[in-house]
Amino acid sequence: MTNQSSIPVLEAWRALLAATIDAVMVIDHAGRIELFNGAAETLFGYRADELLGKNVSVLMPDPDRSSHDRYMQSYMTTGEKHIIGIGREVLARRKDGTIFPVHLAIGEIAGDGPRRFVGQLHDITSRRRALDELQRERDMARRYLEIAQVALMVLDAENRIVMMNRKGCEILRRNESDVIGANWLALAVPPAEQAAVAAVFDTLRHQGGKNADEQYHEYQIVDSDGTLRLVAWRGVSMQAGITSNGTLLLSGDDITDKRLAEDSARRTTDRMNEVSRLASLGEMAGGIAHEINQPLTAITNYAQASYRMLSATSPDLVDIRDALQEISSQALRAGEIIRRLRNLIRKQETQQEYAAISSVIADVIGFISNDAKLNEVTLKLNCHTDLPLLLIDKVQIQQVLFNLLRNAVEAVMVNPPKERLVEIRCELDAEWVLVRVLDNGPGVAPEFMPRMFTPLQTTKSNGTGLGLATSHSIAEAHQGSLRYVPGVGSGACFELRLPIPDGLAE
Repeated sequence: MTNQSSIPVLEAWRALLAATIDAVMVIDHAGRIELFNGAAETLFGYRADELLGKNVSVLMPDPDRSSHDRYMQSYMTTGEKHIIGIGREVLARRKDGTIFPVHLAIGEIAGDGPRRFVGQLHDITSRRRALDELQRERDMARRYLEIAQVALMVLDAENRIVMMNRKGCEILRRNESDVIGANWLALAVPPAEQAAVAAVFDTLRHQGGKNADEQYHEYQIVDSDGTLRLVAWRGVSMQAGITSNGTLLLSGDDITDKRLAEDSARRTTDRMNEVSRLASLGEMAGGIAHEINQPLTAITNYAQASYRMLSATSPDLVDIRDALQEISSQALRAGEIIRRLRNLIRKQETQQEYAAISSVIADVIGFISNDAKLNEVTLKLNCHTDLPLLLIDKVQIQQVLFNLLRNAVEAVMVNPPKERLVEIRCELDAEWVLVRVLDNGPGVAPEFMPRMFTPLQTTKSNGTGLGLATSHSIAEAHQGSLRYVPGVGSGACFELRLPIPDGLAE
């Protein structure tokens, strides 16, 4: 007689199997399939009548396929569970041979008869794909962190190190395990700088937000050997909600070697400037000797005249006073020559000040005028009136102009006497003052033009090749320029362009 009370349960079971979106199957103690629901047919591509009575291993790829019967036999003998009652991820095989991941849950059906098992399978292909993609992104991010040539570090609200990449550990000369969790200030920042660095971190946290600007700061750190390294840091505060409050992301670039190289280059430039000044001094020594000899000769003559007048029976005091006045005047003149000479050759740091370019030009002409006279070179000055003051290092600009004038004087020596002309023009051009040095010599050879401002390049047999290169560097240091202007006049034309300070331009 049929148990009518069991029919609703059976019907409910069938309805559940039809409605569930997961694949459900029942197998017997030998692993043969007894039930295969519609979702299982859709998932595996088999009709139920194709699989009923067949071993469930047909739905498995190797090595599970070949070991399934052995596992079933072991469970029947020992009762030791490996999968039953424990959900796990496995690989399944469709009718077309496609292998895909599923989550498998197996339960044993209670009863007095032969053992039966029910299995529920859920396709996790999409989830696995998403997890794999996420893992690839994490792996890529991790690889980026590891190959980055800057230190990358995350600090929590207490300035403890949450993350540091390989480059950061290399700079510190520490293992990752030694730095994670350590307080950054105590671990790596010299005591004298800790307060300042902490203040920078506080400012970053106060800004906060995803649109906060990054901050740039340089400070020294101490590695595990006690060596100081100069690091340029950029940092932002991470957005609250993405990380815990007060989290900082910092990137640091070890600029120790770069700064040393810059300092070395600056010292080299200073030495070049000094060599150029000394070379200039040597080349103009004859002119200076002649110029300073004039006031010294005048002093000697006036002193001897004064001595003779004082030895007379009735000395003329008016003449003696005039002679002494001339002695004083000539001594001041000699002192001014020596002052300009000392300014040219002394080594000093760049000191920019407001100065009139006309005064600077006058000093340089004072150096070169006697040499020009000795060589019968005419110096012509044509300067715009009411030029604004410039913010310059007077000594350096004197050096540039002296180099240009000396080169011009030497260039016109190929001309006959009285046909040797050097002109200095000074004029306004919008926000610039232009100083041009022109000559009527042979000009610059075309093949020399591309390298005329390169150090150690010269057309002179006894030249150093530093004059124009140093002058070019000085002009650029003043935010100006020095260039050769072809086609102006019959010889060479060099143009020094200097900026007019803000507020002084017309």
